[in-house]
Amino acid sequence: MVSLHKTMAEPTGVSYPMRITEAEIKLTPAAQRQMRELLAGNDEGFEAIRVFVTGGGCGGMTYGMTYAEEPKRYDSVLEGEGFKIVVDAVALNYLQGCEIDYVRQGLNTHFVFNKVFTSLGGSGTCGGCGGGGF
Repeated sequence: MVSLHKTMAEPTGVSYPMRITEAEIKLTPAAQRQMRELLAGNDEGFEAIRVFVTGGGCGGMTYGMTYAEEPKRYDSVLEGEGFKIVVDAVALNYLQGCEIDYVRQGLNTHFVFNKVFTSLGGSGTCGGCGGGGF
């Protein structure tokens, strides 16, 4: 999916990856299909989906998504056929090694973050308590 892995160095000595590899974040085929559909179906002209991490929820860390117009200065990008994901440098640290899946449970469908940074806690679901973007 992603073959490039460059690192950008800032004058302050801070570095971050510009491209996300599958070792950092992996998307299942179901998640890739849903991301393509979300981006193709948006009327606002968004070009990417932002994956983010917030703290302080009832289950520890919360993982979510929202639309993004374009990558920002400290974002890393994961691109696949028909989709683009952006993640800021801090969130990427919490997402190392995770797998994003899209599951159907009865009438409900949602993204699930598997194998997330478990030492910090978190439910691994997007919007389980109504706080997620999708």
